[in-house]
Amino acid sequence: MGFDPDRFLTRYADAYNGRDPEKLRTFFALDDPRFAVFEDFSEDLFDGETYAAILEGAFDASGEMSFELLRCDRFDDFAIIHAIQKIIDEGEEGEGVFTEVLVRATMWVTVSGEEAHVVAAHFSSLPSAASNEPLAAISTG
Repeated sequence: MGFDPDRFLTRYADAYNGRDPEKLRTFFALDDPRFAVFEDFSEDLFDGETYAAILEGAFDASGEMSFELLRCDRFDDFAIIHAIQKIIDEGEEGEGVFTEVLVRATMWVTVSGEEAHVVAAHFSSLPSAASNEPLAAISTG
């Protein structure tokens, strides 16, 4: 199977932006016993059942998600994606950006089947764009 990480991330963001929890769930291997998502900003480790319930919240989301692919490494039937996830929530018309959230996303994606699925992920906060904190830990090469 040819795996295109940019296409995968675009489809993931489109499912979120479409406020479609069912479609969003298809990007995750929620029934896989290895499934785990760790969010360092909440300090929570989620299993598939819990994360499936969390994805239901996409229905009420107001921000628009996008990804910047930093790197993808392929290892036989899985790939490791390193990306920056951006969620922008704009204020009322003409007010500009209300909130911008940057998240470092590292995802272990199975690519052996017909569709790719995230089996494990780590999401961590990045400093805001207005912050003076350096982003030295992000490698784009």
